[in-house]
Amino acid sequence: MKLSMMLLLAIAAPVMASSPSLTVFQHSQVLTDFELESMKGKYTNNGQDYYFGLQMQTQFIQDNGVQQQVGMQIEFTQVNNQPSVNITISDPNAISSNNGFQLDALGQTAGLQQRIQIAGSENLAINELDMAQGRLTPLVQGINVTVGTTLVSNNGNTTFSANGNTVGYQVELASGRASQGISYQNGNGQLVQSIFIDGLSHGVINQSTLRYEGMPVGPIESNILGRQISDLTTLGF
Repeated sequence: MKLSMMLLLAIAAPVMASSPSLTVFQHSQVLTDFELESMKGKYTNNGQDYYFGLQMQTQFIQDNGVQQQVGMQIEFTQVNNQPSVNITISDPNAISSNNGFQLDALGQTAGLQQRIQIAGSENLAINELDMAQGRLTPLVQGINVTVGTTLVSNNGNTTFSANGNTVGYQVELASGRASQGISYQNGNGQLVQSIFIDGLSHGVINQSTLRYEGMPVGPIESNILGRQISDLTTLGF
């Protein structure tokens, strides 16, 4: 089964510019062999080793006062031109399930989608996203998930999906639901954070954390995200 992890947080249109002038090089200096050696490989894209990770965590408290937290982590690495994917979830007691779910995407627009719907009073709902260089810390009590599977938590309120075009999870609340994940629809990649509450005294915080290493940063951060997508497609996921 084909799994497409599509994350495009920003789409940048090409900028039209006049032809460059060579006059900018009039006062340039010739680099020594030592300087060239120190720069070797620094600006290489194809074939270099790199790391990309997405960690999703949801903290919630329901009207009965019970507090819980669930999480899922996807890591993509390439070492010596050998890409690999590692998916972990926070529930070591989760069991296999045939009941999947669809993320609450707003249409088919590519990019980050944050959605909150609340009916009732004394509720709190927050969607957060953080992106920076580095690596993710392992999930507490995290277990590996095989690509192409769907699992349900031991208490039955959380479904984890690494199946089809959806990688993420959905939490069933007493009066609502919360979900996070990445999906691919008709050529568009989406990172979805969604909270729906229809009741009283609920609190939900969705947090997504992106980390990367060995990738050119530059002004267009979507280049970082788009890169691992093309490699996953090559892998056949």
